[in-house]
Amino acid sequence: MSAQINKNKIFNRNNVLFWGSIIFAIAQLSLPIFLSLIDLQLRAVHIILGISLALLAYPYGKSNQENEKISLWDLFLITVIIVANVNTFLKAMQIYMVPGSASTFDLIIGSLLILVILDAARRSVGWAIPIFVAFLFLYVFIGPIMPGMWRLAGLSWKFVINSVYFSPLGIYGSVTGMSATFIGMFIIFGALISEAGGGKTFVDVALALTGRYRGGPAKTAVVSSALFGSISGSSVANVMVTGNYSIPLMKKLGYNPEFAGAVEAIASTGGGITPPIMSITAFIMAEFLGIPYLKVISYAILPCLLYYTGVFAGVHFETVRHGLVAVPKSEIPSWKSILKFKRIISLVVPTGILLYCIAIGRPLVFAGFSASIAIVIVFLLSTLSLSGIKETIIQIGNGLSDGGVALAKIVPVLVAVNILVNMIGITGIAPKLSGLILEAGENNLFLALFIATIIPFILGTSLPVVPTYILSISLIAPSLFGLGIDPIAVHLFFIYWSLLGGVTPPVCLTAVVAAGLAKSNWIKTAFIAMKLGIVAYIIPYLFVFNPALLGRSDIFHVFTFSVSAFFGAIFLAYAFFGDLKRGFLSLVFRVLYIVIGFLLMFPNLIVSTIGIAVFIPVFLCQRFIIPRLENYPRKNNEKKFLS
Repeated sequence: MSAQINKNKIFNRNNVLFWGSIIFAIAQLSLPIFLSLIDLQLRAVHIILGISLALLAYPYGKSNQENEKISLWDLFLITVIIVANVNTFLKAMQIYMVPGSASTFDLIIGSLLILVILDAARRSVGWAIPIFVAFLFLYVFIGPIMPGMWRLAGLSWKFVINSVYFSPLGIYGSVTGMSATFIGMFIIFGALISEAGGGKTFVDVALALTGRYRGGPAKTAVVSSALFGSISGSSVANVMVTGNYSIPLMKKLGYNPEFAGAVEAIASTGGGITPPIMSITAFIMAEFLGIPYLKVISYAILPCLLYYTGVFAGVHFETVRHGLVAVPKSEIPSWKSILKFKRIISLVVPTGILLYCIAIGRPLVFAGFSASIAIVIVFLLSTLSLSGIKETIIQIGNGLSDGGVALAKIVPVLVAVNILVNMIGITGIAPKLSGLILEAGENNLFLALFIATIIPFILGTSLPVVPTYILSISLIAPSLFGLGIDPIAVHLFFIYWSLLGGVTPPVCLTAVVAAGLAKSNWIKTAFIAMKLGIVAYIIPYLFVFNPALLGRSDIFHVFTFSVSAFFGAIFLAYAFFGDLKRGFLSLVFRVLYIVIGFLLMFPNLIVSTIGIAVFIPVFLCQRFIIPRLENYPRKNNEKKFLS
């Protein structure tokens, strides 16, 4: 339940947040389908509801977090939001037909709205985006005195506010449009699936599939987190749902707390690259590139499989090294209990309808709406008794409220990203950054990619994957396109690096949350998670160098490089987690297996062949020659003793 209802005080903050988020969710599901609003009008309504609720979810002042009263300051900010967006709603046609015609009132209320949006974004995810936006507003003023390529022609305040507020760009641009349509739909869909027991069902399915095998609890965490994470859209939320079950189970069966937390953290992070939903980024990518969603999924499957091959292999080698056992049969749910009609129907039917609508080419908004309505209908039909229907209606309300709150928390971030993207456009920052990357890439493509990695990685430490990905594409993608890099590879490159900040120190929020559940050292947890997910750090560079790893080549090269990369991922995992004893020789072999793994993963026939050539003598030395040499003195001493 997203808020605790107080029946004694109707208008306290928690009550308003709970019922307001239900209204927001219903409006989000119905307005794009049933009302023919102009884009600006739909987005204005979306901002009124979304950012107002975000201010209630993150009230002003630390002392107000537990306070049920709505502060006067927040009421004032909500009033600004309503007035500014009602103004936009009423003047939508003027904005389209007469660009740059903002009155003095429009300029003032628009300026206030920008400040409120940035404050809401700060409350939601911290200072990163507000600082970026503030820097660009400052650049507007100091641009005329900047030297060289960074010099900017003077831009008036009226021009800037007209562009950011009184136009179909800026606040009301395409990112807000995505938030007001299919992003909102799928966040609510994910919340309803979760309320229907989707998280527990995913865990039980994973446990039934993998629990009886060696390393079962850790492999259960990997499978369940991949399934739930694809829909949830948040690696942290994923850890909280599946980790509450998988981490205690791993620790109970002998896994080190740091390793248990790391498995959950890296597996939950992988949900963002796991088809079919990919934390909504698959739909955004399809929208950006103008290609069918199913094509995006087909390109994402191969690197995703390689990612989880590395994670699975790491779990297996760690399990073997410590001699850990499978999950006891008494703790593995039976397929009969998992496949109960009420339980499975609320997961299979909505997901099936979603994929069917997408497959036949229906708009993403319609697909999300149909899937969400299907959950509600299945919910109601699965319980026909009066008491059961009452309980089901409460569950539906909780799901809508959770979905509304989850969407409200991301709305200010996405709208602030829209402002940032617009400011990047009017200040000309993007072409200047592109020029620097193009200059670096002329001589060294790897250097250009490394520079391109920095922004999504830094932003990804504090922002959700969706705004990080959108910002990265807006800022850096044009320069990589200019280097002739495959557009599909560029988009997936940024999706991967938008996710990895969550498990990479120093911030690594996903690893910190997992470590909290495991009661482990968060730094050690984060570094183990990095080793388990080593493939994710390598493969974005590799599919940029050769899109065959995305399935974008002839069958021979796709098959050859896929098989080679599959073994490369296993050898990388073996290098970090294999039973190679201790001492200097162990270190040498680990380094050699890292080299072999990288060579086999590299999508080039000559390089892969070198990897095989290196592997053969290393394997023979490690498994046969070195053990015999170690045993020779002992056997020789035994012979002398017997003689």
